[in-house]
Amino acid sequence: MTPPRRSSTIAVLLSVLGLLLVGPVAPAGAAPAVVSVQDFSFTPALVSVGLGETVTWRFHALHTSTSNQRFWDSGERSSGDYVVTFLDAGTFRYHCSMHPSMTGKVRVPMTASAASAGWKLRWSTRTSTPANRRFDVRFKRVGASSWTAFRSGTAKRAGSFHPARAGSYLVRARTSNVGVGHSAWSPALTVRIS
Repeated sequence: MTPPRRSSTIAVLLSVLGLLLVGPVAPAGAAPAVVSVQDFSFTPALVSVGLGETVTWRFHALHTSTSNQRFWDSGERSSGDYVVTFLDAGTFRYHCSMHPSMTGKVRVPMTASAASAGWKLRWSTRTSTPANRRFDVRFKRVGASSWTAFRSGTAKRAGSFHPARAGSYLVRARTSNVGVGHSAWSPALTVRIS
């Protein structure tokens, strides 16, 4: 039996190692993502948030925040805030429907946590998947040129990743709005298989 102090030290070291291998994690209480909508632009035009986090569009002139694949649409607004919670991984492009040259992106990475065998990958924080949502998940070994399907068109929101070969892998996901289109791929996440 391992002494209690040694067990807790090992647990802390494994947690730190897991964070180092997965990559940066937004700190708790990170500043919320706010996009200013005015002067024919979205500022900033690119924001990154974690799964389950929100983006607020703050309107100062008559515009819209409209997802290219109809994941959301603020409608025409000249003031106030419009808030979207991003429950799924992907890179979501959007525009102003009144001014198509106004564009922006929201990047939402998937998450990974160490499991008894490999990694638990999560590409959605939903409690259930609506009929019009599906997910594609891909992986590749670091340095490889092509991606391999891990899940295609799945309604599942998470899965265990444990390839036979040890090494570092990149994983990414995208979300489909069935019948309309899909997001671009999420930023790649690095996981290490021992």
